[in-house]
Amino acid sequence: MQRIRLLCFNIHGGRSLDGRRDLSRIHGLMQRLDIDIGVFQEMETRHSHGGLVTDVETLAGPERPYRLACPSMEEGEGWYGNLIVSRYPIIRGLLHNLETHPSLEPRHAADALIQGPLGKLRVIGTHLSLSIFERRSEARNLMRLMQAVEEEERSPILLMGDINEWQVPSSLLRYLNRQLTPLPCKPTFPSICPIFRLDRVWHDAPGIKVTAHRLPGEGIRRLSDHLPLVVELEY
Repeated sequence: MQRIRLLCFNIHGGRSLDGRRDLSRIHGLMQRLDIDIGVFQEMETRHSHGGLVTDVETLAGPERPYRLACPSMEEGEGWYGNLIVSRYPIIRGLLHNLETHPSLEPRHAADALIQGPLGKLRVIGTHLSLSIFERRSEARNLMRLMQAVEEEERSPILLMGDINEWQVPSSLLRYLNRQLTPLPCKPTFPSICPIFRLDRVWHDAPGIKVTAHRLPGEGIRRLSDHLPLVVELEY
């Protein structure tokens, strides 16, 4: 059996609950869990917010040399947004603008086609708005943009990220669940006492066993205001 393991994590700009900013701790978490692909929200490299242009390298390390940065906001060489890092080559990287209202924080999605050991895998990471009206629009825009991509052959799809949807039942979740298969996982926010399922995963991967679970643990709880999800594919 061949396995690919992903980490989906809103890292809160790299700042932990103790106020420290140390991305090497998240790199260490990926090393301990033997993560192949990391899908991050709230990646921060802007100097005015405490970031460094070298933060992507610190987070990914030499073990995951393939990266797809998806800036939502930029400042000189620094940026803030989504990031995908991978042990395997990213053979196509797309940045989807979800057309959020100009008065609000821009929202985007990183769309990486990855050449894994047993074939191609399409991984999409995103972070939707706090506004329910914007979330609905962004989700529909994302599905439209994803489906507009022309591929010579259909690859297994994983969609994951901080969806910011805490209302249940929800027309947004019903819509996404009709497009892709949702994976059950426990609440992730706030990390100290999680009660909201803000971070979610969907897939379209026929013939592959896909599971997701929330990471517990006192040390992990303090890395961010969200808890991470581990997603596993078994071929």
